[in-house]
Amino acid sequence: QQQQQQQKQQQQQNQPKIHKGAGLIISSGTIVTGYDESTNFTGEFSAGDALIVAAQEKGGEQEMRVVTMRLSNSSCAVSSAFSHDLKTPTEFYYIQKPRDARAEAQKRREDASKAKAEEERCAFGTYGTNDKNEFIYREKTETGSYTIRKEKLDGEVSRGDLLYMRSKKKSDKYC
Repeated sequence: QQQQQQQKQQQQQNQPKIHKGAGLIISSGTIVTGYDESTNFTGEFSAGDALIVAAQEKGGEQEMRVVTMRLSNSSCAVSSAFSHDLKTPTEFYYIQKPRDARAEAQKRREDASKAKAEEERCAFGTYGTNDKNEFIYREKTETGSYTIRKEKLDGEVSRGDLLYMRSKKKSDKYC
């Protein structure tokens, strides 16, 4: 009996929970808008969650749509339009999609790491290099344009030293 009770409890925990949304909504096509200022889309649901409304035009029949993006605190987009636009302010419910907290945290860390690496890569533009023994500078050509020159250095040099060396080159217009 205890095993049966535990199995029922696990099944109940695995069942999605239906939450009542704050405020009222209206819709036009795939855009859902909060009718009053009490809507709190950013605090309640996110992309991938399901919205449930009772369509008044169909006698209160419930329709469910998946939220594709949350545009603001009072506006979101759904996967497909409701059978009839919600012209009168309507109560709504939502079901949050099952979340994998570990995977989401790992993805956030990876995204942050990628963003940091990209920012660092872009920060140095033309003169960016991962090799601390490389000196990069611009040199004016006969036609008036510039060519990028790279030279290997003996020993490791700081970025400040590289900037100083570039400033001594008369043709480098960025120094």
